[in-house]
Parts: sequence; C-alpha cells; structure tokens
Amino acid sequence: MEPLPKNIDTKLLKMPKPLFRYTVSGKSLEKYPDVFFYFAPEKKDKTKSKEKPITEDFPWFQAGKGEIEKSKTRWVVGLGEEKKLTLDDVASTFVALAKTAGKSVEGLNIALPTDLEKKFGSEILWNLFITAFEVHNYPTDFLKESYGKQKPKLKEVHIVCETSASSVKKWIHKYTILARHINAMRQLQALPANILTAESMEKRCRDLTKELPLTLKVFKQKDLEKLGAGGILAVNKGSAREPRMLVLEYKPEKAKGPLAIIGKGVTFDTGGISLKPSSDMHEMKYDMSGSAAAVHSVAAIAELGLPVHAVAVVGMVENMPGSAAFKPGDVYKSLKGLTIEVQNTDAEGRLVLGDLLAYADKTFKPKLMVNLATLTGAIMVALANFYAGLFTNSEEARKKIEEAANKSGEPVWYMPLDKKFKELLKSDIADYNNIGGRWGGSSSAAAFLSLFVDEKTPWAHLDIAGIGFMKKSFNVYPTVATGYGIRLLAQLAENLK
Repeated sequence: MEPLPKNIDTKLLKMPKPLFRYTVSGKSLEKYPDVFFYFAPEKKDKTKSKEKPITEDFPWFQAGKGEIEKSKTRWVVGLGEEKKLTLDDVASTFVALAKTAGKSVEGLNIALPTDLEKKFGSEILWNLFITAFEVHNYPTDFLKESYGKQKPKLKEVHIVCETSASSVKKWIHKYTILARHINAMRQLQALPANILTAESMEKRCRDLTKELPLTLKVFKQKDLEKLGAGGILAVNKGSAREPRMLVLEYKPEKAKGPLAIIGKGVTFDTGGISLKPSSDMHEMKYDMSGSAAAVHSVAAIAELGLPVHAVAVVGMVENMPGSAAFKPGDVYKSLKGLTIEVQNTDAEGRLVLGDLLAYADKTFKPKLMVNLATLTGAIMVALANFYAGLFTNSEEARKKIEEAANKSGEPVWYMPLDKKFKELLKSDIADYNNIGGRWGGSSSAAAFLSLFVDEKTPWAHLDIAGIGFMKKSFNVYPTVATGYGIRLLAQLAENLK
C-alpha cells in the first residue's frame, strides 16, 4: 500500500463503532425532550385545520413530510398525509430527525406511533430508525484536516415502550451491529484508490479476523497463476499493483449453509484500453463496492452469531491502461476452463467475477451463492438508483432474496435471465465474448456470469451499479457511498438458519 499522506491519521481508517447509546424503558427521561409524530390533515380538511392547529405548542406546524419543530421539552415531527404514506416516506422522515437530533441535542425520548407499527410492522421501523441515526451521523470526510473536530452532539436515544421492550432491545442489538458494518463498508467505498488497494483490503480482512470468529485465505499473484484464474489476472495486467483473491470465512458449529457471497473489487476502473470518458471518472473508485458488501456482510453475520456457514470471496484488481494491459481482441482462459474473447476491456468486472464464482462453487458447494457488483450502466437506465437488479437461475433463490429484501428494507427488482441472452455472447474464435452487444446489457452481463456457475447451484446476481452509490439521498441511503447490501444479506442468512 502506498504511504498515506502525512496529514492522514491511519487510526481514522479503523473499524467504526456505534455512534449512540440506545436505552429502553416504559417512561421518558425528564432530562430529554419527547418526540411526537403527526400526520398531516388531508387536503380536503385543510380549511378545518386552519381553525384548529395540529398542536397548540406550534400552531404553524403543518406535519409535512420531514417537518420538525422543537422546544426544550417537546419535538414534533411531520409524516405527511397518512393515506399517501410509504415506507420510503417514513425512512426519509427518520433521516431528517436523525440529522437534526445529531447536531442539536444530547438525548431524545422516542416512541413510535402504533398506527405506523400496525401499517408497516415494528421491526422494519426500528431497522430504518437505527440505520438512519447511525448512518447519517457517520462522516465519510475522514481525509479532511477538520475530520473529528465536530462530533455529533447527540449521545443517547431513549426508547419508550411498555409492552415490547425485549423485542426492541433485540432489534437495537441487531441493527446497531448492521449499521456498524454499513458504515465500515461506506468507509471503504469512500477511500480513494491510492489508499484502498488490494493490499489494504487484505489488511481490513485480517483486522476483522482479530476481532471476530473469522478465518482468511489470501491468494496473491503467483497463487492465482497456479490456480488458473485467468480473468482476475487479465484485468489486472495493466496495473503496477498485485491482485488479490480474498476468502473470508465464518463457520460456527452445526451451521446451515454454506452461503457464499461473492464481491467484485475493482479498486479503480479506468476502463482499461477501452478508456472511459474523463467526466466523473473519479467515481470509479466505487467499483469495489461489491467486495466491501461481501466482506462486511460475512463479518456482520459473524458478529451477530448467526448459525450459518458464510463465506465471502472477493477479487481485488485495478483496471489500468498500462503497457502490459489486456486489449480488445485478446483471448484468455478462465478458471473454469472457458476461453473468453475480450471485446471491451471496460466490461472487466464480469471477468473477475467469473473466476470468483467458479472458485466458490467448486470449493464450497454452496446451498446458495449470491454475488454483488457495480456491473452495468444498463441497470441504472432500467432502475435508476432505486433498486438492485436481481438475476437468478433459481426460483427458490429468487423467493429467498425477495423475502429478505422485503424484511430488511433493501429493495431489489427481478430482471430477466434466460438462454436467449447467452446466445448474444457467442464468439467466432473463443467460447464466449465478454459483451453481448448494445441491447439488454444488464441481462447479457448476468448471462455471462451464469456460465461460471453449476446449473444445480442456486445462484443470484445483484447488480448494484445504481443503488451502490448515488448523488441524491433516498430512503435511509445517504448520498454517494450507500452501504447497500449489508442488511439484505444478513437477513438472508438469518432466514437460512
């Protein structure tokens, strides 16, 4: 790893900790203000609402989505109209509350409205609430000179509940752990490529093995050559840095599974010889988001102590246009034995994932295998930043992932994947091309990945190019590095137990 600039404290790059203390009892704490949630009057009742305020304390309060008014003893928060309220609206309201509270008060008393719990369910609400508070108060500007000088004022969130305290405590435990790993993933996403290299991702994994019941196996350049991982090696040929394949494993006694989680780890993607446009190329540091999600999902599963054998397999490379870089027209042999004609070096992530999938499938024979990757711009055309594209060879895998997505609050959208898309990949001189033409790009990319998975292995591909990082906050996801996938995969593991 390159030496860090002198003004950067390496301690800032260590695993984050939960930001706040969460306490539970049947009564409010007098030292903190109470938070009350209100629905806005329906439009047809607005004339009537002008005659009588929603709350006497703040007569101007209209209870619009995310509207907040506060005094020393009482805060009021608007949810908008009840009939139109969605879970996304609730999430964005929690985000607004989290941001306001983080910088303005030492503690809050919170009780969620029973109407909300009846409509959406209690666990998903506490999931969104804790995620909003932890994620939106965690700064990712830790490379600035001013980092750490302005910490959140908030110290404690006191939850008031009389009948479900044991469940709330269980959810606090679960979602503070998950939020910690979401922030750890976001930390990795935010790091520039001169700091987050294949070697530094190896270091993060080693640090996790010191803290949690995890084991790590590392494959370096020579190991990958012996293994025959031609895809990983081809993509990394233009880089001055060595690649890595990292296998992070959690295997408790009497565990279900294994659940294999595969992550694309392109620490920087120039596009290689098929060079990307210069506009926004700096954002290509986020092309390793899948690897960070895989690593920290398995770490979170371990920290939660779930009785599931889970393994993360990630490939860390850098796609650079160096003098030795792979070129359009080159043919390489993959770990699975298939020969691949490279028609576009900017379709590199699938070459790395192919070797990872083949290795994980053969080595662990997983009961379910899921890969995450910022794989195609085409998925953003289809789904914008609102969903991960879900492709799978198994109806059972689809049901399990959609169930976990619904319960975790991490959205997916099922996309087509069948033999027709494989036909688009046929090459004249090799077994397959690495691209399938202009149309159906996200499905042909998924079809390429399916070539490296045994037909009997339940497998799913999550294309997170849109939701992995974004320019505008949505739901509980912050701008830029979102930490997508941790809650989904942890819930998937929990459902498997």
